[in-house]
Amino acid sequence: MFRVGLVKQQDLQGARVRVAFPDRDQLLSYWLPIVFTKTQNDKGYWVPDIGEQVVCLMDEHDEAGAVLGAIYSSADTPPVQSADKYHLSFKDGANIEYDRAAHALVVSLPNGATMSISANGASIAIDASGNVKIVPGNGARVALGANGGAVGVARLGDRVQVTDDEGGLLNGTIVSASTDVVAN
Repeated sequence: MFRVGLVKQQDLQGARVRVAFPDRDQLLSYWLPIVFTKTQNDKGYWVPDIGEQVVCLMDEHDEAGAVLGAIYSSADTPPVQSADKYHLSFKDGANIEYDRAAHALVVSLPNGATMSISANGASIAIDASGNVKIVPGNGARVALGANGGAVGVARLGDRVQVTDDEGGLLNGTIVSASTDVVAN
C-alpha cells in the first residue's frame, strides 16, 4: 500500500531513510531503501532531506517497503509551473533549469560558488571571486578577471605576450583575427 510520511533519519552510506507516518500515530518505519533512477553502471543519488514529505510503498504490516520519492505540498510548493521546464533548486540558492520550448539551459550559482566543466583536455572554471579560466585542449590559456579586466584577451593591434608549448615567451602584435590568430 502507498503511505505518505516525513523523513526522520538518514543513512547516507546505505542510501536509505526512516520515515514517520502521521496517519499511523507517528509510527517510525524500519530503514527503507530509496528508489533511484539508476544504480548500476550509471548512478543517481539524492537522499530526501530530514522533514521532507515522501511517498512509500509498504507491505500490509508496514514492516518492509521503499521510498518512491518526495511530493510537493502546500508547505513545499513547486519552484516552476511549466511542463516545458526541467528545474533543480538547491538550498544554497543555486538553480539549474532547461526550458525545452525555448531551447535554453540556465545555470545560476550563488555568490562564492565555483564551477568547473572539463572534456577532452579542455576546461572552463569560475572561481569564488568570479574569475574565469578557459583552457582549450591544446593547453593555451585565457583568463578573465572578476573586476571586468581581461587577462589574455586581445584585440586587433594589441601587443601580446604568450607562452608556447615549451614554456617560452612569444611577443607580437595581433594583425589578424579568426579561429587562428596571427601575431607578428
